[in-house]
Amino acid sequence: MTAVQLPDLAPNVEYRGPKEGPAVEEYTVGEYEVTALWARYLVHGFEVSIGWEVGHPMGHFREPNKLSIEFDEFEHGTSGIQSQDSLEGITTSLLRSIPMAHARALLREHHEQLSVADLRRDITPFPSRVETDRDYTHIAAAYVALGKVSVEPIKRLAEWSGESIDTWSARLRRARAKGILEGKGRQGRIAPGFLSMKDEIWSSMRARKDKPDGH
Repeated sequence: MTAVQLPDLAPNVEYRGPKEGPAVEEYTVGEYEVTALWARYLVHGFEVSIGWEVGHPMGHFREPNKLSIEFDEFEHGTSGIQSQDSLEGITTSLLRSIPMAHARALLREHHEQLSVADLRRDITPFPSRVETDRDYTHIAAAYVALGKVSVEPIKRLAEWSGESIDTWSARLRRARAKGILEGKGRQGRIAPGFLSMKDEIWSSMRARKDKPDGH
């Protein structure tokens, strides 16, 4: 994974780790397994935790969606006069100092890697040759699904298939010309006339992978 350039933190904000990357929390929401990535900070004497969930049953979050702000008793007890400002509570100044840009940059790559892992199992393998409407529906549906969780869906498709970005760009242009794919990126969608084919492709792939031998 390439190093991520993180924004500078304000003087009154301290990153509390983990140093190796986001903290990971796993839990269930109903029958669904959900993972949350956390970045933790000290802001004006308060412990601020910013979280970004992966796999929530209601859908994909494009930005961090959890925030916790708690008075840090240890910091207040050990920092002396400098921490007296924290007794004023959660002020407007504190809220403005919450390092959302830093947390977003820190969490994004990890969040995308986790988000696309299950998706990759669902939508691959891709057709070895992309020729028929069914083939184009398959690759267009993969692009649409990736667009909901990845900022670079075409790059992901190229990585997974071992083919070039130019090849995938040409395929998606052809899918648009055929009237199968509409829109780009997060606004991408399968045209109504091809939704039943898309659903059948997904169902057949999942059913095959649910079998013990994967066939």
